[in-house]
Amino acid sequence: MENVGEFVVNHWILASSFVVLAYLVMSDSLNRKLSGITPIGTAQAIQIVNQQKGLFLDIREKSEFSEEHIAESVNVPLAKLAEDSSLKDTSQPIILICASGQRSRTAAKQLHSKGFSDVYVLSGGLNTWKEAKLPLFS
Repeated sequence: MENVGEFVVNHWILASSFVVLAYLVMSDSLNRKLSGITPIGTAQAIQIVNQQKGLFLDIREKSEFSEEHIAESVNVPLAKLAEDSSLKDTSQPIILICASGQRSRTAAKQLHSKGFSDVYVLSGGLNTWKEAKLPLFS
Protein backbone atom coordinates (compact mmCIF):
# COMPACT_ATOMS: atom_id res chain seq x y z
CA MET A 1 0.00 0.00 0.00
CA GLU A 2 2.91 2.35 0.54
CA ASN A 3 3.76 2.34 -3.17
CA VAL A 4 0.31 3.34 -4.46
CA GLY A 5 1.34 6.94 -5.04
CA GLU A 6 4.43 5.86 -6.92
CA PHE A 7 2.39 3.43 -9.00
CA VAL A 8 -0.14 6.15 -9.92
CA VAL A 9 2.64 8.55 -10.93
CA ASN A 10 4.46 5.95 -13.01
CA HIS A 11 1.28 4.53 -14.59
CA TRP A 12 -0.94 7.59 -14.80
CA ILE A 13 -2.69 6.43 -18.00
CA LEU A 14 -3.67 3.13 -16.40
CA ALA A 15 -4.81 4.86 -13.20
CA SER A 16 -6.80 7.45 -15.17
CA SER A 17 -8.46 4.71 -17.23
CA PHE A 18 -9.44 2.89 -14.05
CA VAL A 19 -11.04 6.01 -12.58
CA VAL A 20 -12.99 6.73 -15.79
CA LEU A 21 -14.24 3.13 -16.09
CA ALA A 22 -15.24 3.02 -12.43
CA TYR A 23 -17.19 6.25 -12.89
CA LEU A 24 -18.99 4.92 -15.97
CA VAL A 25 -19.97 1.70 -14.23
CA MET A 26 -21.22 3.38 -11.08
CA SER A 27 -22.85 6.46 -12.62
CA ASP A 28 -25.68 4.49 -14.23
CA SER A 29 -26.80 2.86 -11.00
CA LEU A 30 -26.37 6.11 -9.04
CA ASN A 31 -28.37 8.00 -11.65
CA ARG A 32 -31.20 5.47 -11.40
CA LYS A 33 -31.36 5.77 -7.63
CA LEU A 34 -31.28 9.57 -7.65
CA SER A 35 -33.80 9.96 -10.45
CA GLY A 36 -36.29 7.46 -9.03
CA ILE A 37 -36.15 5.17 -12.07
CA THR A 38 -36.40 1.49 -11.22
CA PRO A 39 -36.31 -0.84 -14.24
CA ILE A 40 -38.19 -4.12 -13.81
CA GLY A 41 -39.01 -7.16 -15.94
CA THR A 42 -42.39 -8.51 -16.94
CA ALA A 43 -42.64 -11.01 -14.07
CA GLN A 44 -41.91 -8.32 -11.49
CA ALA A 45 -44.42 -5.97 -13.13
CA ILE A 46 -47.18 -8.57 -12.97
CA GLN A 47 -46.32 -9.31 -9.35
CA ILE A 48 -46.49 -5.61 -8.39
CA VAL A 49 -49.87 -5.18 -10.10
CA ASN A 50 -51.35 -8.33 -8.55
CA GLN A 51 -49.94 -8.13 -5.03
CA GLN A 52 -49.54 -4.40 -4.43
CA LYS A 53 -52.47 -3.14 -6.54
CA GLY A 54 -50.10 -1.44 -8.93
CA LEU A 55 -51.14 0.38 -12.09
CA PHE A 56 -49.93 -0.15 -15.64
CA LEU A 57 -49.60 3.38 -17.04
CA ASP A 58 -49.16 3.34 -20.81
CA ILE A 59 -47.61 6.61 -21.97
CA ARG A 60 -47.74 5.91 -25.70
CA GLU A 61 -49.94 7.97 -28.00
CA LYS A 62 -53.64 7.09 -28.16
CA SER A 63 -53.28 5.60 -31.67
CA GLU A 64 -50.52 3.25 -30.46
CA PHE A 65 -52.54 2.35 -27.38
CA SER A 66 -55.67 1.52 -29.40
CA GLU A 67 -53.69 -0.88 -31.62
CA GLU A 68 -52.55 -2.99 -28.67
CA HIS A 69 -52.21 -2.60 -24.92
CA ILE A 70 -51.95 -4.52 -21.68
CA ALA A 71 -55.24 -5.40 -20.02
CA GLU A 72 -56.50 -2.81 -17.53
CA SER A 73 -53.69 -0.40 -18.37
CA VAL A 74 -54.42 3.31 -18.31
CA ASN A 75 -53.35 5.51 -21.23
CA VAL A 76 -51.94 8.97 -20.56
CA PRO A 77 -49.69 10.11 -23.43
CA LEU A 78 -46.33 11.46 -22.34
CA ALA A 79 -47.12 14.91 -23.76
CA LYS A 80 -50.16 15.16 -21.44
CA LEU A 81 -48.65 13.54 -18.36
CA ALA A 82 -47.54 16.80 -16.74
CA GLU A 83 -51.04 18.29 -16.86
CA ASP A 84 -52.93 15.05 -16.09
CA SER A 85 -54.81 15.00 -12.79
CA SER A 86 -56.23 11.46 -12.90
CA LEU A 87 -53.29 10.06 -10.93
CA LYS A 88 -53.95 11.05 -7.34
CA ASP A 89 -52.54 8.34 -5.07
CA THR A 90 -48.80 9.05 -4.89
CA SER A 91 -48.17 5.87 -2.90
CA GLN A 92 -49.70 3.52 -5.52
CA PRO A 93 -47.04 1.60 -7.45
CA ILE A 94 -46.97 2.67 -11.11
CA ILE A 95 -45.41 0.63 -13.90
CA LEU A 96 -44.70 2.81 -16.93
CA ILE A 97 -45.10 1.30 -20.37
CA CYS A 98 -44.00 2.63 -23.75
CA ALA A 99 -42.91 0.88 -26.93
CA SER A 100 -39.25 0.29 -26.02
CA GLY A 101 -38.67 1.79 -22.57
CA GLN A 102 -37.12 5.11 -23.62
CA ARG A 103 -40.10 7.44 -23.13
CA SER A 104 -40.86 5.76 -19.81
CA ARG A 105 -37.64 7.11 -18.32
CA THR A 106 -38.76 10.68 -19.03
CA ALA A 107 -42.19 9.94 -17.56
CA ALA A 108 -40.62 8.37 -14.47
CA LYS A 109 -38.65 11.54 -13.80
CA GLN A 110 -41.84 13.63 -14.15
CA LEU A 111 -43.81 11.40 -11.78
CA HIS A 112 -40.96 11.27 -9.30
CA SER A 113 -40.84 15.08 -9.23
CA LYS A 114 -44.63 15.12 -8.59
CA GLY A 115 -44.08 13.07 -5.43
CA PHE A 116 -44.81 9.53 -6.64
CA SER A 117 -42.65 7.14 -4.64
CA ASP A 118 -43.08 3.74 -6.32
CA VAL A 119 -42.40 4.36 -10.01
CA TYR A 120 -41.12 1.51 -12.17
CA VAL A 121 -40.16 1.31 -15.84
CA LEU A 122 -40.89 -1.88 -17.77
CA SER A 123 -37.48 -2.71 -19.24
CA GLY A 124 -37.79 -2.96 -23.00
CA GLY A 125 -41.35 -1.64 -22.89
CA LEU A 126 -44.16 -3.33 -24.75
CA ASN A 127 -41.62 -5.11 -26.95
CA THR A 128 -40.47 -7.12 -23.91
CA TRP A 129 -44.08 -7.90 -23.06
CA LYS A 130 -44.60 -9.27 -26.59
CA GLU A 131 -41.38 -11.31 -26.47
CA ALA A 132 -42.61 -12.94 -23.25
CA LYS A 133 -45.78 -13.90 -25.17
CA LEU A 134 -48.01 -12.19 -22.62
CA PRO A 135 -51.54 -11.17 -23.67
CA LEU A 136 -52.30 -7.88 -25.39
CA PHE A 137 -55.70 -6.41 -26.16
CA SER A 138 -56.88 -4.09 -28.91
